[in-house]
Amino acid sequence: MTEYKANVKAIIALILGILSVLCCCAWYVGLLVGIAAVVLGILGYRDDNPRQKDAAIAGIVTGAVGVALSISVAVIAIFFSTRMDPQTPSSTVMMICSML
Repeated sequence: MTEYKANVKAIIALILGILSVLCCCAWYVGLLVGIAAVVLGILGYRDDNPRQKDAAIAGIVTGAVGVALSISVAVIAIFFSTRMDPQTPSSTVMMICSML
């Protein structure tokens, strides 16, 4: 009887993907965690364990959704920051630097 081990990369990818969706309001955190989820999901999918491929796919999907939401939040934040103060175009650059 073949005994399979848990695919740790796939499980961590799923957890990070869920965290990236939850942390998308802080777009820089959601972006980094989402990218890590996608990378670990791909690595987990390439492993030889057939029982955890669904967790790897779910990690890739949730990570990609988290990245998309984080980028959307960043674009909306930049859009509204330029609408608030149209006299100073450098306010967008200052806002991005202050978030980092």
